[in-house]
Amino acid sequence: MKLTKTHKWLCLAVIACVLMLAIVEFAVRVSGITDFPTYAVDERLGYIVNPNQSGMFLRRNRWVFNDRSMGTDSKWNPVLHPNILIIGNSIVAGGNPLDQKDKLGPLIQKAIGPGYSIWPIAVGGWTNLNETAYLQRNPDVEASANFFVWEYMVGGTSKLAPWASDYAFPRKHPSWASWYAFRRYILARFISLPSELPPTGPATVTGMESFRNEIGKISGATGKSTPGLLFLYPQRSQFLAARSGNEWLPERKQIEQIARDSNLRIVDITRSPQWRTDLYRDGETHPTSEGDAVLAAILANSIEQVLSCEAVEKKPNDNLYISLSPSDLSQGRCGSESQNILK
Repeated sequence: MKLTKTHKWLCLAVIACVLMLAIVEFAVRVSGITDFPTYAVDERLGYIVNPNQSGMFLRRNRWVFNDRSMGTDSKWNPVLHPNILIIGNSIVAGGNPLDQKDKLGPLIQKAIGPGYSIWPIAVGGWTNLNETAYLQRNPDVEASANFFVWEYMVGGTSKLAPWASDYAFPRKHPSWASWYAFRRYILARFISLPSELPPTGPATVTGMESFRNEIGKISGATGKSTPGLLFLYPQRSQFLAARSGNEWLPERKQIEQIARDSNLRIVDITRSPQWRTDLYRDGETHPTSEGDAVLAAILANSIEQVLSCEAVEKKPNDNLYISLSPSDLSQGRCGSESQNILK
């Protein structure tokens, strides 16, 4: 049958659309926008990033997870050096917008040097209850800790964060990359997608007790008189409230009591003169790359304060909170005998 002129134009239009879609699909895949880590849904953990994977988001931001789903190039090896666990959510994990070298774990490792192994245990959107479940699932990791730094945000003991969606925490790479990119980054501006942030509800009695018990277990595993740090991380609005003299952490008294029970020290980021509002990259929650560098410096120097005092068998001081003044962080708080053992 002979095609009419209209049919010919219709066929050409269809072919042109198919070619255009193919070109867009190719361009999206080449861009690296779908080169991201994948996740596994787990009833006990909520969800977790899959182990043994690496990539380069947008062909510039490298990411890696080892055989225990830790954000490091190093395979889990607890006997090589004394181990410091850095436990948290996306503040520790860093996420796709940051290159691997600019994330909190690698930055602390660089500051501390090769004498300790830094193991980041962190997944975006997790609460302290997801993190607790990870340690319960991996008792050998917990038992190998020589020191730990555990992040706490408002709502950290409210509930276990559930898996949100494949757009927030994808279980596999999309078959149709261009549709994924359109849905994730363009359409999301006009419709609501499930949040990637942790739950922010009030702390629960059972949640706080679970966190308290896990802190006690990991503290006992370290064998140190001061086994670790709790670091309190604020969102931008909470930081501004703190700078105005208002309380930003509703569950502060419970967290302070947990710290006292296990002889931990607390790092409250709102008390740091180095922390600023322009260090939030998305306006409210996550640090910029400069913010990560500032945060890593605060934490690395706080670790040094505690471990240098431990080395000379001195208690840093009677304060529950680490002093974050630049002079205290650079000089330590153990007197003239203190050595910077992490350099």
